Order: sequence, then structure tokens, then C-alpha cells
Amino acid sequence: MTKSCRIGPAGFPLQGPHGASAMEYLRKIGLDAMEYQAVRSIRIGRKPASEIGSAASENGILLTLHGPYAINLSSNKKIIRKQSIQRVLKSAEIASWMGAFHLTFHPGYYSGFPKELAMQIQKESLKTVLDKIEERKIRVELGPETTGKPNQFGSLEELIELSTYFDGVRLTLDFAHIHARTGGFIKSRGDYEKILDTVEKSLGSEGMKNLVVHFSEVETTSKGVGERKHHPLGSGYGPDFKKLAEIIVEKGYSFIIVCESPLLEIDALKMKRILNRIK
Repeated sequence: MTKSCRIGPAGFPLQGPHGASAMEYLRKIGLDAMEYQAVRSIRIGRKPASEIGSAASENGILLTLHGPYAINLSSNKKIIRKQSIQRVLKSAEIASWMGAFHLTFHPGYYSGFPKELAMQIQKESLKTVLDKIEERKIRVELGPETTGKPNQFGSLEELIELSTYFDGVRLTLDFAHIHARTGGFIKSRGDYEKILDTVEKSLGSEGMKNLVVHFSEVETTSKGVGERKHHPLGSGYGPDFKKLAEIIVEKGYSFIIVCESPLLEIDALKMKRILNRIK
């Protein structure tokens, strides 16, 4: 396993403490990353956020943050776009308090717009966010996440376009979402390689360093397309982490791998063992 690859759970550990104390626990069990979940609330104050950040730094835990689900930067209603921009900004502020380097968020929906127009509106919204972040001297990478449902803005190609259009924007690469959105596309090593080669061709080798990657096995909807539910590793649902792990090791990718399995740190450790077994 490349030593520069970090792994951790999407949220505080299931079997350990929450808050700042979780950082020491994660270090002791052998993990070195965590995604703070602000998906339903961005009400954490500066002091507790800073305490989490200090504990993370002391224990060698690299933090990322997931913003609220209630974001739609391409809504057909201006008030919703405005509120969404404010939620991204508040999430960026919290991330800065914690020292989290990357802010993951779902960019939104097509909202009845043609895809080209939705892209234009996304760019306008993101420019507003980036301008305000710069004004406030907040340093955090914006990471719109590949989304799992066809009606959501956030295909791989769309997010690569945003990542190359703006400085300060780099997608969060969620393999479960890509798998679900494309009707179970990821079956072989070649399928993973196609995705990773597409990203690397656009972002370059530097853009692959510390790329935030989400992983879980995922159940698609009854129609076979779209995300229904995340499942633990080894559940029998795709995609297969071992095939991805082989590529990570062979190419020496230095990803930040966030485990979104329901088993959080348990499966994060399983991912680490899989990577370590590959020579």
C-alpha cells in the first residue's frame, strides 16, 4: 500500500467516542482520516469545531467535511439557490475552523433545466461561493460530489468540467454513486481504470494527489439505475473494492479514502487490510 494513502470513516466511529476524543480513538485503531458529517446540521460552534481540529492535528487525522444534503446550486428557484450558496459558505467556514482541507457537497439537481443550462447556473453559483470564500479568507477546497441518481446534477463529466473551470474546485469521486447512476457499470478493473484515466487526463497527475474518494457497496433502485442504499463491504452488492485497491497500489495513488459503508471504521479498517495485502 502506498504510504501516502489515507483512510477513515464518513463520520464519528460507531464503536468509539464522538467529538474531539474520536481523533485519538481513530489513531489508536490505525486510521488517519475522517469526514465530519454536517449533512443535517451546520450549527456546530467555532470552539467545538476548533477542538475537533486540534485533536485531529495532534493525532495525525486528516479531516474533510460533508456539507448539508439540502443544497441545490442549480435550482429553478432563486431563493433556493441563495440558501444553498449560504449553506456551502457556512460549511466552508466550519471546515476552516476544523482545519478540514476539503468540503464535499451534493451540487443539486437539473430542476427541469436542460443539462447545459443547469451547468451554466452551477457555474454562476459556484463563482459566487468562491468569491465570498476569498473575501472571507477561507482556505478550503470545494468538492462537488459525483451523484448517484440520474436526476441529480453531478455526472463524472460534469464535475470534471467544474474542476477544470475553477481554481479551488476539485470533485469528490464517489464510486458507489457512479456505479448506481450508470446502472451497475463498475464490474471489472477496466471499468475502474476508465474512470480514473478520465479524471487523470483532465486533472493531471498533481490533481490526483490527495483526491478525496468515497467508497461503499451500493444497492440500486428496482429499475436498476440510481442509488437506493449503501451496504457493508462483502455484502454482495457492487462495486468491488479489491479491484480498485489493486489499481491504487499499482499506480501509487495518494487518495483520501472515505468509507461510507454503514459499518464506518470497521469497514475502513477492512479496506486498509485489503490494500496492505496487495504487493
